[in-house]
Amino acid sequence: MRFRPRTALLAFVLLATLLVVPVTTSGQPPGEIDVTAQVTSQHCMTCHARLGESDLPNLIFAHGAHLLVPCEACHARVVHESGVTYLPTMQSCFVCHGLEHGPQGLLATGDCVSCHPPAVELRPVSHAKDWAEEPHAKATDVAGTNPCLMCHAPQEDCDPCHRKESVEVEAVFPVYLRIVPDPPEVPPVVIDTGDTPSMGSCVFCHPEIDKKGDPELIFTHDAHLKRDYECGVCHERFPHRQGTTARPTMVSCYRCHSLEHAEQGEVAPEDCEACHPKDFELRPADHTLRFAVGGHKDDAPERPTECTSCHESSFCSECHVGGQEMANGQTSQPIIPADHRKPEWQPGHGGEFLGQRGACSICHETEYCLKCHVTPMPHSTEWLVGHGENGYPTEDCQVCHRDRGDCQDCHHQGLIQAELVKENCVDCHEEVDVEDPTTIKNIPLAEHAVHFNVEESKGRPYICEDCHIGFTATSVFQPALATQVHDLRVCYDCHGNLDLNNVIIAPYPGKELCYRCHKDLNL
Repeated sequence: MRFRPRTALLAFVLLATLLVVPVTTSGQPPGEIDVTAQVTSQHCMTCHARLGESDLPNLIFAHGAHLLVPCEACHARVVHESGVTYLPTMQSCFVCHGLEHGPQGLLATGDCVSCHPPAVELRPVSHAKDWAEEPHAKATDVAGTNPCLMCHAPQEDCDPCHRKESVEVEAVFPVYLRIVPDPPEVPPVVIDTGDTPSMGSCVFCHPEIDKKGDPELIFTHDAHLKRDYECGVCHERFPHRQGTTARPTMVSCYRCHSLEHAEQGEVAPEDCEACHPKDFELRPADHTLRFAVGGHKDDAPERPTECTSCHESSFCSECHVGGQEMANGQTSQPIIPADHRKPEWQPGHGGEFLGQRGACSICHETEYCLKCHVTPMPHSTEWLVGHGENGYPTEDCQVCHRDRGDCQDCHHQGLIQAELVKENCVDCHEEVDVEDPTTIKNIPLAEHAVHFNVEESKGRPYICEDCHIGFTATSVFQPALATQVHDLRVCYDCHGNLDLNNVIIAPYPGKELCYRCHKDLNL
């Protein structure tokens, strides 16, 4: 701290503004904040939803009594740094406490008992038994006598003793100079609380970030940093929010723990003892007897990944297939989900599986799927490489991949400018090699094949990009199943419609289009 003549003036100018400068109290955490900049309420509200009374046993203090005072009036420096919390010094308090400010009178009380409980020892720990002798003189050589005047009145406590002991010093300055400390000059440290965290945004406040904390968890950041993991892999958002700390869930841990990654093998161990001490209670508190015998039926479908973190499919199926003794002594009954009894379930269950809906793996493993499907489901991690050479029937593919958009991305990648003629299609789609395309049973293929002959009327064949804009992002709506009827909205985009020059794009409006292929319709 440096004392300069203009610093004392600054104190009085600051005091004159205390009653007119409001404190900013936004309920929303800010985006980028400079944690080394002048302290404001936004810095605090990012982590602290409520700044109430002090929890220090030797201090009586409440932020609520200081709402009209700017934060930087007391906090001359950043509050948290390197694992230390820097509280305002008593010099900061005495800028207002005990000050008579002209016609406003006493700004804040200077009585010790107003800020300290009666049981608190007011004598500073530095004031040893011999403090009144040589030690206090050495201290004033360093800091001057002004700090002494926060507690001592020089006319009563200092000058009489000096005269009695014949100490050759001048009379102590009689008025305490209320000094605003100069904030330390430090380089800015900017943290974006709206972004995923980085190690740089943590170590400013947590230098010992791996210091043992939670007794129920064995964890070090070091083990993960050595594998070059980014913080955002586990911390999907900034960890600190108002009044709470958002820690990664066990589900996020299981993205790596227990994962078999092709040739690399196990990414991280799944053993409970790898992350929890041996005396840790593994059974969650909500897994009561009631939960086990039926209460979990509402939670399990909504949170299947949480369940499968600990339980394999066989654990669930032992009860669900029926005939097993449950925890309450009763025998389990077969459990079949209600939607499995609907007629549309059988043809549509592949899409549910791909959409990760229904938690199929709770009851069904690959062996169960192979009872109907020749193709192994779910596919192995190496499936995509060489999947077209394994000879599995395409009927299996269509059970799940009814929206062929993903397939088109690869299989038709080179056909954006291809002509829609039979020669370009028969190599992959043999059934289009017929004279009468109306006999083709696969509706999407039939719709393509009937346009092979447009060159005669239009002067050129269609190319794929005429309809498939950007090829895969198309305005053409394809039926969900090959056996469903045409979506005539697609047909009538051209047939019977006029272009910008008022010229018909394609003939056969209305029912005439239907008669082109379906001669026996009673329309």
